[in-house]
Amino acid sequence: MDVPAGGSAPELQRLWSLREDVEVEFEEGPDGDALLRNRWSTVRLARPDRAGREALRRMTFGPISLDNILCGAERGSRARLDDLLGRIQHLTIRSVGLTDSELPLLSVVPISPRAVPEQVAVGPDQPLRLSRFAVLSGAGRGLTLESPLSLFRVLAHRPAAAALLGALGWTTTLAELTATLPFPATAVQEAVEHLLGAGLAVGGRPGPDGCGAVFAEDTDPVLATWAPVDLLFHTRSTVGRHDNDFGATYAHANRLAPEPAIRPVPAGRRFALPLPSATDRAEPPFAAVVERPPPPVDCVPPAARLTLSQLGELLYRSARIRTVSKDPSGPPEYEITERPYTSFGGTHPLELYVSVDNCAGLPRGVFHYDPARHRLTLLTEDRDVLAKVLSCSRVSAGLAGPPPLVITLTARFARAAWKFSGQSYALVLRDTGAALQTLELVAAAMGLATAPLAAADIEAGARVSGVDWRAESSVGQLVVGPAAAVPAAPGTSYLPWNHGV
Repeated sequence: MDVPAGGSAPELQRLWSLREDVEVEFEEGPDGDALLRNRWSTVRLARPDRAGREALRRMTFGPISLDNILCGAERGSRARLDDLLGRIQHLTIRSVGLTDSELPLLSVVPISPRAVPEQVAVGPDQPLRLSRFAVLSGAGRGLTLESPLSLFRVLAHRPAAAALLGALGWTTTLAELTATLPFPATAVQEAVEHLLGAGLAVGGRPGPDGCGAVFAEDTDPVLATWAPVDLLFHTRSTVGRHDNDFGATYAHANRLAPEPAIRPVPAGRRFALPLPSATDRAEPPFAAVVERPPPPVDCVPPAARLTLSQLGELLYRSARIRTVSKDPSGPPEYEITERPYTSFGGTHPLELYVSVDNCAGLPRGVFHYDPARHRLTLLTEDRDVLAKVLSCSRVSAGLAGPPPLVITLTARFARAAWKFSGQSYALVLRDTGAALQTLELVAAAMGLATAPLAAADIEAGARVSGVDWRAESSVGQLVVGPAAAVPAAPGTSYLPWNHGV
């Protein structure tokens, strides 16, 4: 790339390159086809001319100016080259550069085989801003701008480009940007039009009576209920709108040891849980369990009390480890387990903690459940810690008094992330739903009262478990209580759960 002599004003350079995953192969002969192998497919370009072949070759090494390729080319080469690049827009990175540096200001990278930039012309006074769904992040090598609504990502290669992205954080206009940014007006306009065409910035119109600006995405009824972080999570934990690695890639196999299939048991007093006894107690059919409404959690007779045997049966039938084996599709050091509730890929990253306020056979406190040995370990009897857990659960469940027992599900996030790329946290949440459903169905078959909770205090959970919340923290909770020993008589008013009953 030509750099002007010192003192001359930098000028706009329109630059082109291919995605890093694209490999270009030319068939034999001067008129052979070009094959562009990429992560999505192989694109065949029939008989590109000399300029097209040279452009494809150079674009594999980084951004180039097409003017340099076309210098001295035959008549019609520009139209043929534009047509060729138009057929591979999903593989082509467009960059905005200046002649004062070989490093572009910013680049627009397609992240989907359906990525086609919109051709946008912007007027000097049109309202502009970044999309409210745009997310800006940094990793030490520049800034990355992406959005769940866009099939492109923008890379800011130079600190000066941050001034443009920052200015678009407020409603502005092209005229204002041109007046304040230290770039040629042509470069500012080119960058803004790239951002608009990629859907990472949005153009609006003046509001009525000159009051503010109106942007279509703010009034779109489909987007109105989406929070930006939720929509980004949805698009990045599924396929179709990104180019990130996805699935069981075992991406950390060569740099980190996997989390063990069975979490080491913490120190503390052990409490063996009874195994379900072989009795003649009739259990309802599965269909009846599914269809029957659960007992109300805040209407339990005062005489009823959860027992250690009931808790043991609930955990044994819902969460114990049945088998441990090697992962047939992964490295030999990664083990998987089989339990009553399903887990994608056998990762089973969930741990169960039991906060007990009133259960016959157990002291008040917080316990960890060992699914391999079917026992509890007492972590703390601290009244303040227990009160915090029970208070949060009472409020979330809408109870008048503290619940007898709360099962908190935590996730060892690295356990899933070691195996899965792109979808590990989404799979953790699905595992959590499966575990909660299993716990509730087993409890219903036993006649116990349950209530799933919508939220858990991850800070309180971290204090109880003594584990960094970033490594393991709460993802679900379930209140469990005893069932009514005798059906209530008409007009009977049950008392809410209270400690000491």
